[in-house]
Amino acid sequence: MDKEIRFDVPVVMIVYKRFDLTERSFEQIRKLKPEKLYIISDGPKNKKDAVAVGRVRDYIDSNIDWDCEVHRNYAEKNMGLRYRMPSGMAWVFEKEDRAIFIEDDIEAVQSFFWFCRDMLEYYKDDERIAMISGTNLHPGAACFGDGDICFSAFASIWGWATWKRAWELYDVNIRRWPELKKKKYFKKILDKKTYNFFSIVFDDLQYHWYRTWGYQWSFMMWAYDKLGIIPKYDLIHNTGMGDIRGEHPGDSADKISYVAEVERREIELPVRYPEKVVRNREYDDLFQKSFFTEQIGLFKRMKYRLRSAIYERVYDTIKEMEKDDEYFDKVLDDRYKLNEEERRMNPTDRYRLINPKEMMKTAWEYRKYKKRVKK
Repeated sequence: MDKEIRFDVPVVMIVYKRFDLTERSFEQIRKLKPEKLYIISDGPKNKKDAVAVGRVRDYIDSNIDWDCEVHRNYAEKNMGLRYRMPSGMAWVFEKEDRAIFIEDDIEAVQSFFWFCRDMLEYYKDDERIAMISGTNLHPGAACFGDGDICFSAFASIWGWATWKRAWELYDVNIRRWPELKKKKYFKKILDKKTYNFFSIVFDDLQYHWYRTWGYQWSFMMWAYDKLGIIPKYDLIHNTGMGDIRGEHPGDSADKISYVAEVERREIELPVRYPEKVVRNREYDDLFQKSFFTEQIGLFKRMKYRLRSAIYERVYDTIKEMEKDDEYFDKVLDDRYKLNEEERRMNPTDRYRLINPKEMMKTAWEYRKYKKRVKK
């Protein structure tokens, strides 16, 4: 790679309150000196978080010490990972046709950025490809053959890049899930254990207020038969595995240990391209056997089905409540005091910003209200 070339692909840094991790991650961006830098930050949950969030934002602002175009999207109120990430990405793609995304717990080697830059340009018009990942948890696997990349249905969002054209297919609420579930569409893509795991996750995402956005990206990939690019070597170190300050701190000890032991290294550019764009089944089988090993028993499946049925009832009640303008607006104003950005969301999405217990309470109160009105 030519170090004299200015890095012209927008880099997006997603931060919150973890100063130590942000510092490590941002240092790699400082070395890169991209021409365009986007900063996305969620708002604090409480006064204590406000101090930590402010410290991270101040650090970023005071350490952009190279000539670049900076865009900031700082939420005033906490939106949660499920809505902060998609709203931030939508903001980026209002201005750009491609971008590289780095979260606060992702420490990338320098060649990761240039690798993404090359892939974004080379495959920009190939709609079979939806993303580029910097993560390979099976580096050196024989399935890469003589090439430096492969194409997978399981590309990770631990350091990644994509195009606006792929982002436009994304739906945080996975509205196509009932249709695809009925057709058993994903069974042709996933093995049995992986399918069982994700069918529960997608049920939960549709009716519950699951605090994530990444599973929905996987849903988009599979729903539209897209592939991601995997480098031959791991270019990313996830420094947040098991961190209790994160949104998903419950990683198993085995998973944390496995990821920590994966060797990270630079990749030589330009890469050697495969002759054909085709899913690497060998890599995907290896990935699934490594990370989706749990056999979900009958009792557990029944428990999740019951939970989904409850959430579906709540969801239906909320949709009914949306049509009752006077009641709906009163609840928004008196109880939740949503800001302007949240009010621009569609009604159901606004309610999903609220935690599940509050949401179920609101739905229950509305049902009692309707009974009183009928009397």
